[in-house]
Amino acid sequence: MENQEQTQKREEAIKDMKMYLANDWNLKEETPEYFLLTRNTSSTTVHILLAFFFFWMAFIPNIVYHFSKKEKKKILK
Repeated sequence: MENQEQTQKREEAIKDMKMYLANDWNLKEETPEYFLLTRNTSSTTVHILLAFFFFWMAFIPNIVYHFSKKEKKKILK
């Protein structure tokens, strides 16, 4: 009975993971306990505008923006 529950939970986790993968998330890591998904929501337009208006700051805002827009999602199995 317990094994059947674990199998069902794993199937639900795989189903959730596939849903996120279909929505532009990337599978970064898979372990027996969880799937780790990542996504970057930054846009190229903002990078170009930041580079154009803040070129004198050696693109620091561009780099900060890029790393601030990264997202992670952990789905437990």
